[in-house]
Amino acid sequence: MVYVAVFAMVLCGLVLLVSAISKVRGKSAYAEFVASVPAFGIPARWTRLFAALTLGAEFLVAALLLPAGVLVTAGSETGWWLAAGGLVLAAGLFGVLTAAVWRAVARRTGAACRCFGPARTVLAPRHVVRNALLLVSAAFGAVALLGVSDVEPVAGVLAAAVGAVGAVAVVRFEDLAELFAGPAPTPR
Repeated sequence: MVYVAVFAMVLCGLVLLVSAISKVRGKSAYAEFVASVPAFGIPARWTRLFAALTLGAEFLVAALLLPAGVLVTAGSETGWWLAAGGLVLAAGLFGVLTAAVWRAVARRTGAACRCFGPARTVLAPRHVVRNALLLVSAAFGAVALLGVSDVEPVAGVLAAAVGAVGAVAVVRFEDLAELFAGPAPTPR
C-alpha cells in the first residue's frame, strides 16, 4: 500500500506546485486570481487574504509532499512524517477547494477555473469531480501510510512516475475533458 502513498504524494504535490506557480508567474496572473475569488462566495474584504492563504497552502503542501515522496522511496523515517503531514494537509486543502468549486457551480456564479493559469472555461460539475478525486487520492495516500515500513525502491520510483503522469493529466484536465466531453462554457 505504500506505493499508493508515493503515487498520491507525487500526484498531489505536483498538481499543487503547478497550480501555485501558475498564480504567481506574473503580476497579471496573481491579480486575475485575486479578482476571481469573489465568484466563490468570498466577501470582498477577505479576497486578498483568501487568495494569499490558498497560494501559501499550495506551496506549503507541495513543499512537504515532493521531498517526502523521495524520502519515503529511499526508506527514510523522516519522509514518513512529512508524507503523513503533507497528505493530511492536502486532503484538507482539496476538501476546501472542492467545497468552494461545488458552491460556485451550484450557485451558477460563472466563476472561471484559474487553477492552472488563465481561465478558459466556467467551472462545471466536472471540476468538482476532479477536485474530489484529488481529495480521495490524498486521503487514500494518508491511509496507505499506516503500518507499512518497507519500500522497494524500483517500485517506489514507478509509483512516483505514475503519479507524475497523473499530475500531467490533472493539469491538462481542460484539454482532456474537452476532447472527451466537448467544450465547457466560456467565462463571462
